[in-house]
Amino acid sequence: MKAGFRKLPQTQQGSFYSTAIIVAMFGIFLTAALKIAPAYMDNNVVVNTMDGIAANNDLATMSAREIQDSLMKTLNVNNVALPGDSIKVVREGGKEVVLIEYDTRIPLFYNISAVVSFSNRFEKD
Repeated sequence: MKAGFRKLPQTQQGSFYSTAIIVAMFGIFLTAALKIAPAYMDNNVVVNTMDGIAANNDLATMSAREIQDSLMKTLNVNNVALPGDSIKVVREGGKEVVLIEYDTRIPLFYNISAVVSFSNRFEKD
């Protein structure tokens, strides 16, 4: 053998398969994120709408029905649907609190779904 020749290191076996698995996992997580993100954007609309109602109206003098009607009108314009029983006005420690709690079920793949729960709290001063 000549002194100038070295044996080249062999490439790793399975690099194609490991790359394919990583790409598939990245695709699954990206798909899930893109399907779940609109639910968070809808919740952001709910929070901004409720903050707008609190800023523009005297929330302390509004009844529970007036709050719900005002919120639902604005949400309908923004194409956000909430279940009817998701808005509650309760009394805690002498203050009235508006609770908006709801779940959103998002189908991901075949029979796999994600359930995202939201709980928003606004105090009537």
